Amino acid sequence: MTTQNKRDRLVDSAATLFHQNGLSSTSLADIAKHADIPIGNVYYYFKAKEELALAAINKRKEQFSFAFALLDESVLDPRQRLVEALRYFEKVRDEYTKYGCPVGKIIDDVDAQKDPIAKVAAQVFTDFVDWAERQFKSLGQGDDSRRYAISLMSGVQGATIMAKAFHNPQIISDEIARLGAWLESLPNRRISLGKVGMKADASSAA
Repeated sequence: MTTQNKRDRLVDSAATLFHQNGLSSTSLADIAKHADIPIGNVYYYFKAKEELALAAINKRKEQFSFAFALLDESVLDPRQRLVEALRYFEKVRDEYTKYGCPVGKIIDDVDAQKDPIAKVAAQVFTDFVDWAERQFKSLGQGDDSRRYAISLMSGVQGATIMAKAFHNPQIISDEIARLGAWLESLPNRRISLGKVGMKADASSAA
């Protein structure tokens, strides 16, 4: 087994256990056992659990960034990009219902104001909001774009909390459907403004 493979296995195991059990309730020994790596070898790669937590969060951050880039490249319509992003949460609804949001769980487990782990975790949310804001701006939503982007993530996070509390994944599905309908109802103001301009040009020509 290569050094990179061992490190990746530790990071993947840490991400899984932090999600399932929380950061404070997961030890390096737990992670080593889950990754099937001797505990003594763990310290070769990570000196403390906090280093593993940062690596795990950074990996999630990179995965989401890759997903956003893929949507930007493969989906032309910004509205459809947002809808596709929502569909991810439909796929993980059972996992989120059982354990909660993996990023939110990390933030809840540490000092959100001071801990660098919480700051990196919060950046995952910020990256989503920044990306979603760009999509709303592409739809001509202007100054409302940031607020809409935050509302989108807030809806998913709120539904996750309620689904976990009531042990009911349908709550997440229902919220995704509601948010999807809201997205479909938003006018593409750039297209609307373009049509107004065309009508004005036509009137002037007449």
